[in-house]
Amino acid sequence: MSYAASQFVFMTCRPGADAALKQEVASTEPEWRLAFSRPGFATFKLTGGEPINGKSLAERSWTFARTQGISLGKVTGDEVSDLARQVWQLAGATAYGDAHVWERDTHPNDDDTGVPLVSPLAVEIEAAIRAAAPASCDNLRKPPAAKRRPAPGRTRVLDVVIVEPNEWWVGYHRVLTPPQRWPGGAIPVRTPSHAVSRAYTKMAEALAWSGLPIEKDDECVELGCAPGGASQALLDRGLYVTGIDPAEIDPILLEHPRFRHLRKRSKEVRRSEYLGVRWLAADMNLAPNYTLDAVEAIVTHADVHIRGMILTLKLADWSHAERLGEYAARVHSWGYRDVRMRQLASGGQEVCLVALRRKGLRRLGRRRKAGTKKASNAGEQASARRLARRDSPHPTLAGPHF
Repeated sequence: MSYAASQFVFMTCRPGADAALKQEVASTEPEWRLAFSRPGFATFKLTGGEPINGKSLAERSWTFARTQGISLGKVTGDEVSDLARQVWQLAGATAYGDAHVWERDTHPNDDDTGVPLVSPLAVEIEAAIRAAAPASCDNLRKPPAAKRRPAPGRTRVLDVVIVEPNEWWVGYHRVLTPPQRWPGGAIPVRTPSHAVSRAYTKMAEALAWSGLPIEKDDECVELGCAPGGASQALLDRGLYVTGIDPAEIDPILLEHPRFRHLRKRSKEVRRSEYLGVRWLAADMNLAPNYTLDAVEAIVTHADVHIRGMILTLKLADWSHAERLGEYAARVHSWGYRDVRMRQLASGGQEVCLVALRRKGLRRLGRRRKAGTKKASNAGEQASARRLARRDSPHPTLAGPHF
C-alpha cells in the first residue's frame, strides 16, 4: 500500500517510552495525528501546514525518538523475495545512499549490553532488499560498509522497519547526525571485555552522539562514578578523570595513572578540586532535580569554569518526562547555551542531557602540537589550517532543545 495525498512520518523508540514520545510529538506538533503504532514504532499523519521534507525532518529532534523519517507505507506477505520487490515498488527509482533494515525493539532489558536491532532476520532481509535494488541504486547491491556513511551527494537512506516478520514498514530519512547513519538510529557501541560496568557503553554512546569537542588530556569530573564504567570510557579517550562517589571503585580504575577517586559526596568536595576542569559528567541514582541540584552547586560557582556536561537524568516515574523542558531550561539558565537531550539506545528509563557553554565550541579547530610551517600566502595559510586539524569536524546535531 502507499499513501496518496496524505503525508506520514514514522518514528521508533525504546519500548516503554511510547507514551512519552507520543506526548512529546503532540506538544510540539499539535496538527500531527497518531496513525499506526506498535510498541517501539509509531506513524503520524500530517494533517495541516506545509509538507515536510526529509532534510527539515532530519534537522528536528525528539528526545524519545531514536530515529524518524518520511513513511512510504507498508508491505505484507510471507516470502522475503516478494516483500523485497514490494519495498522497491514503494521506494521508487530514487537514488539512495544506503539501506537500513532493522527490527523494532520489543523487549527492553536494562541488563542488555548492546543494541540488538540488527538481528539475523534483519541481515537476511537487508540482503534480499539490496539484491532486488533497481539500476538507480546499484550502489546498494554491495554489502554495507563497517562504518555506515552514505555516498557523497546521496544522503537519502532507505528505511525498512520489520514491525513483524511478515509486515515491513518502508520509508526514508536524510543523514545529518551520527545516529542517522545507523539502522534504527542506534549507534553500535558495545561494552568491551575490560569494562567494569555497562555505564561504559552509555558514556561511549553519549560521546558518539553528542560530538562534544573533548580532547585528549582534558580534565573531567564524574559525580556518582562507582563502580567506574563511565570513567573508564573517558580514560580510554585519553582524559584525566576525577571520580567522586562515597562508594567503592573497581581496583582497575584505582590503578590507572590518570584516575583519582574522591570518596566523598559531591557537596563535601571543595570547589578548588574543580579548578582547571573542562568537563563534568553525572550518572547518579537520584531524581532529576536532585542531580541538577548537585551539578548547579558546582558549575555556578564563580571560580569553576566547566565547558560542557554529560548528565544522566533518571526517570523512575514516566511523569518526569513531562518536565524535560523545565530541566533543559534550568541548565540553560546556568549559562549553557547549547542544551540537547536524547534517550540513548544503550540506556534504560533515563535521558542523556549534554550541554555546552556556547555552540561555537563545536567548531573549535585543533592545531598539531608539532610546529606547522608558516605559509607564504593566503591560499597556503588556508590549506595549512585545514591540515592542522587533528580530527574531522565535529558532527552537527539536530537543533538544541533549549
